[in-house]
Amino acid sequence: MRLTEQSRYALRVLAHCAERHPALAKVATIAKVTGITEQNIFKLIKTLTKAGLVETIRGPHGGVRLAMAPGAIRVGQVIRAIEPRFKACGPLDQMMSEEPVGAIDRELDRTIGRGIAAFMETLDKTSIAALVAKTSAANAA
Repeated sequence: MRLTEQSRYALRVLAHCAERHPALAKVATIAKVTGITEQNIFKLIKTLTKAGLVETIRGPHGGVRLAMAPGAIRVGQVIRAIEPRFKACGPLDQMMSEEPVGAIDRELDRTIGRGIAAFMETLDKTSIAALVAKTSAANAA
């Protein structure tokens, strides 16, 4: 299963915000720490805001922060927000067609659908808080 670099960037931005939650983070600081361009971060923030994962405050004392506790944001949610092809991933929803297909194609669609569902289910088990905690523990060791 391939994900775009944008998904990785979004998770890094959210992890940065989670480390400071509930404080605001400046885009310039996020860019410096993560190595992601400010332009990319602004695009991601727009998408993450629409998905209800972050909120922004304008002005000189503004910034971005998580819209909920880091433990409430699941990696699968982020992937669905960033990767349109995974938005409607339910167990078989994405793969089943309304058009009549042969038995082999139908079974193949079901099999791929189950695989995608298992992939997303695995991502839904990990929260942004868990990503940050694992990273902090590894850095402390």
